[in-house]
Amino acid sequence: MVVSASEAHYIIESCLTDFRIDGRTQLEHRPYTITNRSTKSKTTIPNNTNNTAAPSLILSNGSSRVHLPGSSTDVLCSVKADLVHPSPSKPNEGVLELGVDLSLCGGGGTVGGVAGGASNGGGAPKRRRQQREEESQITSLLQRLVLPHAVDYEKLVVWPGRYVWRLAIDIVVLRCDGCVLDAASIAVREALGNTMLPRVQAVMDGGDDTNGGGGGSGNGNTNNNNSSSKNDLMVDGDIQKAMPPAGAEDCPLVLTVSVLSAPPSAVADAVSQSGGDGNSSKKRHYRSISIIDARTEEEACASSRVCVSVDPHGMVCGVHTLGGGGGIMLE
Repeated sequence: MVVSASEAHYIIESCLTDFRIDGRTQLEHRPYTITNRSTKSKTTIPNNTNNTAAPSLILSNGSSRVHLPGSSTDVLCSVKADLVHPSPSKPNEGVLELGVDLSLCGGGGTVGGVAGGASNGGGAPKRRRQQREEESQITSLLQRLVLPHAVDYEKLVVWPGRYVWRLAIDIVVLRCDGCVLDAASIAVREALGNTMLPRVQAVMDGGDDTNGGGGGSGNGNTNNNNSSSKNDLMVDGDIQKAMPPAGAEDCPLVLTVSVLSAPPSAVADAVSQSGGDGNSSKKRHYRSISIIDARTEEEACASSRVCVSVDPHGMVCGVHTLGGGGGIMLE
């Protein structure tokens, strides 16, 4: 998104006075609404977060939808589970895959850029290329900041060395009014939290059954790994015995801090030029402020951004910086 110089000046000055264009303070979230199939009321983000029980997507093991009333933010997340053979390099770990689709919203142009780095010109091919770059960057950031701590990978093993759960996470950004990475992380956490994995057992043709663990979360040990006998898996169709993936309750969220900078005000310039105070020139410096949950217009004015993933225990799981200007000044 491109903003004019006068719009950028108005937005930055509003943030500097701690009264943003939508009336929020610099450290105030917007009231996101999370819709999932869970009947339990849970709070995942601060400041008036609401949860509404709703049926999940038919072909998904878990899903969620993050919506911002009165705005254009709407993110849908789906989790599909299937049994696959593990990677030879990690035979005792499950698999998580993630994909992001921005085709319905067209891409905002400010996911990977900072002030002055976005442009809506160049026609459809350039916009499509920019959209693909944004999808790739959002996917990469979520894979680095969220997925390593999203679940307990070892508990996704059904049969060590043979079968593990693969969770395919698909995120569709229907609309977004800034901080798409934050909204996507909320959707991923909620979707994993209400994902249900059926109970699976490893069955040997000799009649010996090896318990694969409830919801794919057991150890699934077997003493016949070297046996040449035929083996198969038995999936329990009773949804009451299905369980969520272990560790999903500790999935981190991403918080993006945007830094907005402005040159010295005209009043300060006038004072320094009048020579009324010999130390006035020393006070001339660029003013900066850090805000969270920025809107699209505020993101377009940001000189830099820092994305931090934090788990429910307050532990920082990862940090990524976008842009090189400004500095973080949280009071």
